[in-house]
Amino acid sequence: MRFPQIIKALSLVRPLGLAGALFSLLVLFGYLLNLEVLFRPLHGGPATHPLSAIGLLALGLGAFSWHPRRSNRLVLSAGCFVVLLVSLRLLEIATGSVLLHGITPFKEVLAEQVAAGHGISTGTNTALMSLCFGLALVFIGLKRYTLTQYMSFVGLGFPLISVTGYAYGIDKFYGQMAMSTAVGGLMVGTAIMLSGAHRSVLRSVLSPWVGGKVARIQIMLGYIVPFLVGYCLVMTIANNPLQQFGLFCVLISAFISMLVAFTAVLQEDIDHSRRSAERRLILAATHDVLTNLPNRRRFYDHSQWLLERVRRTKESLSVLMLDIDFFKHINDTHGHPVGDAVLQQLAQSARHMLRKQDFMARYGGEEFIVIMPGTDREGAKLLGEKLRAHVASLDFPNIGQVTISVGCAEYVPEEPMSELVARADAALYQAKRLGRNRVADGMEKEARPVCLGEYQVA
Repeated sequence: MRFPQIIKALSLVRPLGLAGALFSLLVLFGYLLNLEVLFRPLHGGPATHPLSAIGLLALGLGAFSWHPRRSNRLVLSAGCFVVLLVSLRLLEIATGSVLLHGITPFKEVLAEQVAAGHGISTGTNTALMSLCFGLALVFIGLKRYTLTQYMSFVGLGFPLISVTGYAYGIDKFYGQMAMSTAVGGLMVGTAIMLSGAHRSVLRSVLSPWVGGKVARIQIMLGYIVPFLVGYCLVMTIANNPLQQFGLFCVLISAFISMLVAFTAVLQEDIDHSRRSAERRLILAATHDVLTNLPNRRRFYDHSQWLLERVRRTKESLSVLMLDIDFFKHINDTHGHPVGDAVLQQLAQSARHMLRKQDFMARYGGEEFIVIMPGTDREGAKLLGEKLRAHVASLDFPNIGQVTISVGCAEYVPEEPMSELVARADAALYQAKRLGRNRVADGMEKEARPVCLGEYQVA
């Protein structure tokens, strides 16, 4: 399943890769046109070496050629090229030898910079960053997206540190990495990392669920807050390190508290939505939409709880089973909308006749069931008679009078609920056979069938 955030992240891979490649070309054009501002953005600051720009160009083109469902041989080739190039540079730094001089372009411009006292070389930070990104491209070509994410995440640390150093104005912090190298590295590194957005860690971070949303906010604030606090720290140390140190402690404590509080509020808001959705699902699964009564499933859940209570307290418990007489004839004669209206009116009227502790549910079709704690057989039969008489006195639109038959049964110790319901159902059918529009408890003697008009009754 592709989440919207993942789709959006994957759609940024190629544009970011192309932007990084074009930015690197711009640096190389600076060497070609001898425009120092393009490869050394800050006067007197570090500059991007031509080989560094070529490495970023290869990384950007590799990210641009990536496709999630095709062979990524070009990506693999670009990654291998960068890894080889950077490995030679790291070997140069480690041994002091010269291995890349023969393939270094724009030697004249580099010589002029050396003569001016501003020598240009690929520093250790830039080399390690490019090595991480190159290995990440190789892992993309091998479809190892988890390793891609890890390597690109480590590689992004170098330009992020450099950008932070530039923002603070601390030259030792950003080291030998030029601003142009840091910007290009951020673009290609982000593109490479996002290519694995549909897998592993990034998939979890970009998910629309609670964990993903909280993680995104924490990651964003986790960089912004320390960045701002660090800036305050730099200013504090520069002005008055002793008197302002207490202010720094208060600020960082306040920021951490705000981060925790904001995360808690967001998580509670999301969790509240989840709980509301769960309640709606439970209501839909346990209630009848037409009559707004609990359904059979909810009845058995509640009745089992009542049964366990009755077994402890030894109180009485009875069940009524109600059925509308000749309901099929109502549907066939007047239509199902009228039949639905009859069910709704009967359910609403019968529910108002019950006590608070009584539980009424729609059992199925035109049948309703009522469970009554603290009520014996005689009390159940009396309530059933009240319900029968009340329904018979109602005026149903388009029909007039409607009658019900009622069967009742009292709980017998150690009897399962299914047997209690079965006895009430048997009493209901006895009431049908005895002539309908009556209450039966299974004790009545049955009469011989008689014929009244077009209906045969018992």
